[in-house]
Amino acid sequence: MTVVGSNQEPLVRRPQLWWRERPAYNCPACNQTCYKVPALQTHLLGCCPDVAIPAEWQQLLEQADTEHQQQQQQQSEQQQSDQQGRAADEQQATLQQPQPPPQPQVHHADAAIRAWLEVVSQREDEQRKKALDIAFRERDAAGEPLRQGPPEIAERMGLPLARAKQLLQAALKAVPLAADHHPVEVLYEDEDLLAVNKPCGLITAPRHRYVGGSLVNRIIGSLGFEPLTLHRLDMNTTGVVLFAKKRDIVDGVHSQFRHKTVRKGYIALAVGVPAQSRFTVDAPIDRDERDVVARCVAAHGKPALTDFTVLCSAPEAQVAAQAKPGHCSDAALAAAVAGGGLSLVSCRPQTGRTHQIRVHLAHAGHAILGDTLYGVTGPWIGRHALHAASVTIRHPRTGAPLTVHAPLPPDFVAAMNQLGLPYEDAEAAAEAAAAEAAAEAAAEAPAAGAGAARPVAALDAARAAA
Repeated sequence: MTVVGSNQEPLVRRPQLWWRERPAYNCPACNQTCYKVPALQTHLLGCCPDVAIPAEWQQLLEQADTEHQQQQQQQSEQQQSDQQGRAADEQQATLQQPQPPPQPQVHHADAAIRAWLEVVSQREDEQRKKALDIAFRERDAAGEPLRQGPPEIAERMGLPLARAKQLLQAALKAVPLAADHHPVEVLYEDEDLLAVNKPCGLITAPRHRYVGGSLVNRIIGSLGFEPLTLHRLDMNTTGVVLFAKKRDIVDGVHSQFRHKTVRKGYIALAVGVPAQSRFTVDAPIDRDERDVVARCVAAHGKPALTDFTVLCSAPEAQVAAQAKPGHCSDAALAAAVAGGGLSLVSCRPQTGRTHQIRVHLAHAGHAILGDTLYGVTGPWIGRHALHAASVTIRHPRTGAPLTVHAPLPPDFVAAMNQLGLPYEDAEAAAEAAAAEAAAEAAAEAPAAGAGAARPVAALDAARAAA
């Protein structure tokens, strides 16, 4: 906004960021921010009166008011004494001096309130510990663990049910994630991002904070920090998984996933030999009524689009003799199995539906080898042969395109060799497909430059020193 005076140049009034300058108080129970003391008093009275005791609050304010009145009286007497001994010219000089900008007003009881909130915070920690003990650490007469919820906690601690729920939820969130001390294959790492190669049979993130057995728990145990999950892979899908190391970049990466600018490249072993080397499946996907977790192509489903490229094929491969159909496989798959052949297919999903690649390949009549739902199982591989080979994003800090590759896992390669699909040919074809995807990504942002190689030496040295 521009303000114009009678005989002066226009002045541009800068906005005052008052929320950054005003003193703020955070509730020890729910972390809500209050900027005014009366608002804090009202909030604490309704949120956590069991730890923020109202009588203590009242006593604190009364004592602070008394001290404040005494200080004001002393300052008033001092000012009167100074004014009597000050000369007129000194007063005039003082008036002409530039005045400092006004400082944000601080409540006279600010220091006492903050000290008291520290005490309240300690009480809150003790209450959370009690709630956790009641919920998970008590046993019955036979020595069996008792599982008690918020109603039992509320009754035992003499609290409202809502407060008991709040204590238990906060206590559970404060429990650190378990650390699994298993090796992690790091594909890329810098100060902001981490990319690892997820093995088969491992979920991406833990189901509960206090239960391990996930890729996140392995990163905690192996690399020594808790990563922020950016996306996930199915338990039996291998390949690239991205994590954030700093919270301020999470929104930037999630925005790329929402706007479908992330390029994900998968490689699958598909039954049969497709008639075309490149084809696209544009078919909506919805839940399959035949199975709780399965999906299917349905007219009323959500839009789904996947591009496929046949990298190489082994027409003589035979899987029919030992093949067992999946729970939700169809007649088209049976025909492909009978016809023989095996293909290594590059898959580029343009949308992110559950089981999208698996459903679309099955819909095209070339389901994934080892898929217990939509494909055929056999002795070649113990899970669906789907591998997240590459991920390309714009680095959230620099804006440069960054492509991370993951090599094919041993069980995938073993299945190829067993069925007569040479690994060398497949590897060369996969590298060509990855290079094509990286070139497309770089062409979209020529000024940004390419993603840097993993500066692993410095990071590993710093981690070892710590």
